[in-house]
Amino acid sequence: MDSDIPTTLTVSEVLAQEDQKGLGLTPALIRLYLVLAPATLVVCATNGFDGSVLNALQGIDKWKHQFGNPNGALLGITSSAYALGAIGSTPFSAIVSDRFGRRWSIFLGSIIMMLGVVLQCVSRSIGLFIGGRVVIGFGISLALAAAPILLAELAHPRHRVFFSAMYNCSFALGSVLAAWVAYGSVHIPSSWAWRLPTLFQACPALIQTSAIWFLDESPRWLCYKDRGDEAFAILVKHHGGGDPTHPLPIAEYHEMCEALQQEKQMKHKGLRLFLQTPENRKRLMILISLAVFGQWSGTGLISYYLPKILDSIGITGQQEQTRLNGIVTTVNYITSFCAVIFATQVGRRVLFVGGGTFMWLSLVGFATSVALYNERKTVGAGRSSLGFIFIFNTGYNFCLIPTLYLYSTEILPYRLRAMGLSISVFTTKASLFFNQFVNPIGLSSIGWKYYFVYVGWVAVEVLTMYFFFPETKGHSLETMPEVFGENVLGNMDKKMMTNDDDVHVVELGSSPKGVDKAKGYAEHVQDVAV
Repeated sequence: MDSDIPTTLTVSEVLAQEDQKGLGLTPALIRLYLVLAPATLVVCATNGFDGSVLNALQGIDKWKHQFGNPNGALLGITSSAYALGAIGSTPFSAIVSDRFGRRWSIFLGSIIMMLGVVLQCVSRSIGLFIGGRVVIGFGISLALAAAPILLAELAHPRHRVFFSAMYNCSFALGSVLAAWVAYGSVHIPSSWAWRLPTLFQACPALIQTSAIWFLDESPRWLCYKDRGDEAFAILVKHHGGGDPTHPLPIAEYHEMCEALQQEKQMKHKGLRLFLQTPENRKRLMILISLAVFGQWSGTGLISYYLPKILDSIGITGQQEQTRLNGIVTTVNYITSFCAVIFATQVGRRVLFVGGGTFMWLSLVGFATSVALYNERKTVGAGRSSLGFIFIFNTGYNFCLIPTLYLYSTEILPYRLRAMGLSISVFTTKASLFFNQFVNPIGLSSIGWKYYFVYVGWVAVEVLTMYFFFPETKGHSLETMPEVFGENVLGNMDKKMMTNDDDVHVVELGSSPKGVDKAKGYAEHVQDVAV
């Protein structure tokens, strides 16, 4: 490829001129992804493991005997303790990620999670078990706030959508592992029937701590910390195959520096940035809405309380419940992976609106079937409700699994990214806490009628996504402001800039080592308002 392509080209234009063959995986990218996957993708598997393992434990007799068969409010607080811990660490997650780097945030969170797993595994009282879940939640929030960002900021631009969508898919992978470990341990004639699957919850965190220090730091974080040479070297290493004159890392570095320099000139920091402009307020609304939708669409009801649902349709056997839990999570993972592949081919709105509508229709069918079984004891209705669980999960997996972190990450400029992901994690866990506490109470109080609450709510979700969620397909992280009507080349958030309103000067500093200015590296960019 001609290395003299001037950096007046955008990253998208450079990619358009590349002669890509197959998946575009170079030896450098393969080496990157072999470390990037276990260091970041596995973080979300811990989330999935938790939901599925607690689900499975409710079907294991020895766990119920150990803790007095928790029900109602006690089961609610046991489930929601994980989310409560995550809420507690959310205020610190953005600070750790921005100040010390993405890797340290993931590492620290993983260590805390492993400590929580130990507490949970050795517990003999429900109080200590709940305490262990709080500690695990505290750690997961630190890791969740950094992992999707590091993933998006290190992946090749061609593969960013796939890996960002794949991130939340690993939630389903964690669920599969937890469900089948629990199924395999159900006949152990001791408390290890439930302690073993609980102990396995440490596996994702152990993988993360082992892999994270073999991974490079985020180039955008390094550039923001005035370590441009290191940032450019990482881009060259992974995206340029070691060639410092390769046009792609040069263009990436150029766009990155320009965008970050503009963001550094903003007067306000923290949450005030989200409130300062209409565009940022819309970003905040989308972040909060998407985080709530991820937990309040009905999947939390099914993933955490499947045994209770199975009880309500006449499936009560310990082995049958744990086996069905394993089958449900396995099908979930398969459909989640299919959704990720689909997400790389279509726009985000197709997934949001199409998947959401499918999810709503299947939820109507599920609620109606459960109602018929409970009111008329129709065996066919009970069986069909089980089928609707699989159909509903498929709709959810296409609507929200690939988009939840992909969309949240890509709509945020760098300066808002860590804070925005922290807000997203906080809202997610707060919604999860509410859901996990209220769901068992709702099921105990009004039974099958509770499912129709979700039918009405999911309709609201679909309408919100249709009217307020813009399409982001085809944009790089640096050009994403165009989606919100902002000018990428210097006019973004003019009211928030410290420079004169008529002339915006962006000093990008000296070119990174190894790049000849004659080959087109831009050292100074000026945007004159007209």
